Amino acid sequence: MMRFIVMFVLAALLPASALAQTTLTPMRIAMLGFADGSAEPLFAQGAGIFKKYGIDATVTSYNGGGAVIAAVAGGSLEAGFSNITSAVAAIQSGIPIIVIAPADEAVNDRENVSLVKARGNTKLRTGADLNGKIIGTTTLGGTLQLGAETWIDKNGGDSHSVHFVELPESSMIAALKQGRIDAAMLGEPLLTPGKADVEILGNAFAAIAPTWISSVFVISKAWATVNPDATRRFVAAMRETAHFANTHHADTAKIFGPAAGIDPALFATMTRATYGEQLTRALLQPGIDTAVKYGALKQPFDTEQIVTDSAPYWR
Repeated sequence: MMRFIVMFVLAALLPASALAQTTLTPMRIAMLGFADGSAEPLFAQGAGIFKKYGIDATVTSYNGGGAVIAAVAGGSLEAGFSNITSAVAAIQSGIPIIVIAPADEAVNDRENVSLVKARGNTKLRTGADLNGKIIGTTTLGGTLQLGAETWIDKNGGDSHSVHFVELPESSMIAALKQGRIDAAMLGEPLLTPGKADVEILGNAFAAIAPTWISSVFVISKAWATVNPDATRRFVAAMRETAHFANTHHADTAKIFGPAAGIDPALFATMTRATYGEQLTRALLQPGIDTAVKYGALKQPFDTEQIVTDSAPYWR
């Protein structure tokens, strides 16, 4: 499993409260690749928000949400990013994690993840055109696949006929150009610079609901139980980071660009992710209900459990 340690020490950005902090709680926190939707830990590190809340963070990049959950449950991470489907599947399987904070929030008019095809492919226009085709996704059975399945079925196709394959997002465009896959779920920061090679087929996440939480941060239940104050500080840091990232795109581009090897100027042309600032049943339930409908979750799940388990740390 490839991982990259991303460390930022931007002392000039630190507030006085952070500079005065004498004892910091160490936390190992994972994001997913260099995807904009999972980048809050990167922003919290780069803007000094973790230190403001007394957290000495090591931010690590993983290739998939399932690997993040396994690392959190196994104790090699304290917290990390996951799509909502994988997180709930883990909880239903008895894996000791807590969904502690929202991450990416899918918003209908802010399409930062799309179902795409190779540019110039005139044979694919509707869901029916994808029947029997191969679609790339980063996690089989995950939220990206659910978005594609829902869009296909709502646009005249039969998602049960489609073959999904798991690929790193960085390989999607090459796979489309080479004809190894017919379509893919692709997000920023690859979507906008890739538009010379791909074009959008549909806004798959909007097919699930106009607004919903598509991904979350999970934390080790054992660690949170032993470190309740630090867990509350982590939640506070993520809430502040979500608001900061939603309202300071130029600042987050300066943090994200060098880490991902992308010209920060590109971010001005991208549709940036929207980060959730609240963890509510109304925003969590659409993705979970869709996962049950398509068999990614074997049984229904009431999001009251997520809200109840996280509530002590949101005070």
